Amino acid sequence: MENEIKNKIPIHVDLSPNRDELYSGIGLKSNDEIFVFICFNEETKEFDGFAVIRNYEIDKYREWDDEELNEIKNYNSSEFIDKLSLDKMNNMFECLSELKNGRLIAIFNETDDDSYFVGKIKNLSETEVELKLLNEDAEWIGSEKIKISEITYIGFDTNYEKELMKKNALQHGV
Repeated sequence: MENEIKNKIPIHVDLSPNRDELYSGIGLKSNDEIFVFICFNEETKEFDGFAVIRNYEIDKYREWDDEELNEIKNYNSSEFIDKLSLDKMNNMFECLSELKNGRLIAIFNETDDDSYFVGKIKNLSETEVELKLLNEDAEWIGSEKIKISEITYIGFDTNYEKELMKKNALQHGV
């Protein structure tokens, strides 16, 4: 995977049999703990935000073929290069520490692959993160504590999170 990261080659990352998920994008960092990548949005056919997954869950990966590369409508990956302090993002806790700045994030945990939490980091310790939650109507709805060891996916800076924040700001005249 080193070559694909170095040369910014789009890849598919397959998590089965651990999890029925296939993620696509451009890898930015891979170590024993995590894989950080620029997400590819299958609907808009462009790159859209970032994600962090646990590296041990990756079963296999492959480079995109020519047909898949030709599907990209907007090769906008340069908008995301050099936007993260990757040297400070070596595990899930460090990634969350880098995201404490008020960014809206999405978190999946290992107990439920189908639902996720969206919010801002309210409190963070070595073992737990507390999110101030935002629902799909962009309303603040309380908090949720999540064990860092149970987090399987962190997404951020995607159009989904940006639109929710914009909607929330409009509702509250910010």
